[in-house]
Amino acid sequence: MIRKFLEGMVFGTGFALAFIVIIWLGFSFFVSRSESPSKISLSPLPAVTLGGAERPFHELPLEEQIKKASVIALVRYEKADDGKNKAIIKEFLKKDEGTTIYYNFGDEYPEGSFYPTEGRGQGDGMIIFFVGSPATMRMSVTYTGDRIHALGDLPMELFKKKCEKPNA
Repeated sequence: MIRKFLEGMVFGTGFALAFIVIIWLGFSFFVSRSESPSKISLSPLPAVTLGGAERPFHELPLEEQIKKASVIALVRYEKADDGKNKAIIKEFLKKDEGTTIYYNFGDEYPEGSFYPTEGRGQGDGMIIFFVGSPATMRMSVTYTGDRIHALGDLPMELFKKKCEKPNA
């Protein structure tokens, strides 16, 4: 009986060691085939390079965000018959010459549309920052009335003026 027990222990220990070796080999194989950790980006789009240091777009100062954006769109939510709040492009506050963007005035921006949920306010619309050509969305902020809360309650008129003179 003790002999059977010891045989079982030896078998179990061998099985466990084999399992650990297989896992270790598999892990080391996949890690060696991937990029080095310093080159891996969790962002779907590359960060903006400023003076050799990379900073995500949302961490840039507002004036720099406006300057880097190739298109800035003003979107207003409109109720659809099915209750959905459709994000409709009402105005381009900035559009660099020669920039390709696949939206026009009056188009729905589907990624911004939503069905309202109780107790969760979405504001009256949003401002979308696009970068590059063709323009790719990098950041959006919502607004209510004439205030953009995510930008420190910045008045909409002041934001529009900043967009007219991005280098000022």
